[in-house]
Amino acid sequence: MDRIPKIEAGSSIRSQIVAFYRNRIRSGELAAGAVLPPARLLAAQLGTAEANVHHAFAALVREGLIARRPRAGTVVIAGERPYRVAFYFSSYYTLVGERFTRPLIAGVEAELARHGIECQVIYETGSGEGRTLLEQLAKERSIQGVILRSLAAGEAAQFKRLPVPFVAISGQDGPHGVTFFTECFADQAALALKLSGGRRAGVIYTGKLHRSGGGLKGRLQAAAARHGVELPDELCFDGGCAAASGIDDFDLFAGHALGTLLDAVRPPDSVLLLSDNLVPGVTMELYRRKLNVPDQLRIAVHRTVENPIGFPFPCMLVENRIDELAGLLVGRLLDLHAGRPPRAGELSVACREWLPVQR
Repeated sequence: MDRIPKIEAGSSIRSQIVAFYRNRIRSGELAAGAVLPPARLLAAQLGTAEANVHHAFAALVREGLIARRPRAGTVVIAGERPYRVAFYFSSYYTLVGERFTRPLIAGVEAELARHGIECQVIYETGSGEGRTLLEQLAKERSIQGVILRSLAAGEAAQFKRLPVPFVAISGQDGPHGVTFFTECFADQAALALKLSGGRRAGVIYTGKLHRSGGGLKGRLQAAAARHGVELPDELCFDGGCAAASGIDDFDLFAGHALGTLLDAVRPPDSVLLLSDNLVPGVTMELYRRKLNVPDQLRIAVHRTVENPIGFPFPCMLVENRIDELAGLLVGRLLDLHAGRPPRAGELSVACREWLPVQR
């Protein structure tokens, strides 16, 4: 018969069960894959209520030492490699960004599969069912990690409460974040504006540029200055602008943003679009104003090389790779799961000219 806790009077039965199995698991006596006795059997052997065993096992689940699996029972998972990871999207991404989201999911699924890990994609709903499911799966250890499509300011603390590690596409790099917007990205974006012939530039971004002068806006402005391009505060239009309040459509946002920049007292001669999703709305505004690109306005666009869609005007492209992004996200998640410091590294970035195919 398997070893069972020796219950001593004077202390909590539940805590003694937890301590017994915790010590055996952490010492390696119970390796990953070992099956604990059924709660009813263990309760009978200990002469205690079955509820005490259930509560003890629940505590071990929360500590990430065991998990309940269908048909297998209660299994030791400490030291085990992840076998399923959730890829979580907010409801916002059910509406926008399909040209990025589809290859991103494919890239993450492929990278996880390379490590023998299943990917479970979870989309948030208006009623919050996605988040509820995510938290339940994490609590049960049915997933061993979470990848987030985005991580807004203030959200990190919420996801740190999950009992499994997480990583995210974020506005800044860090233990839990992988970002497009590095110093290298800012330099290549400024170079793209310079090579396009721009001298006074504007930028359009659906996120927030951190108006304190730090963050992405600070990096872009510093890089622009090094390349001899002016990027003033008043020509930085982002999702936090008062002028953008109430606009929740990408095309309307992009068109309104470009119009606002062009109507400035000193308008830009070039514009950086920090997403290729902004191109349709910008194109419509250019058409409405009968502006020619690049003769009357130069444009640089951030996109990923996996995006097959071309653009209707000559421009400079600032490009990253989704396969590199997937590799960093999965790699850092595996490091966190194993208790290692997340690996270093950042996404490569390059700028190049785009010319529409002439027909």
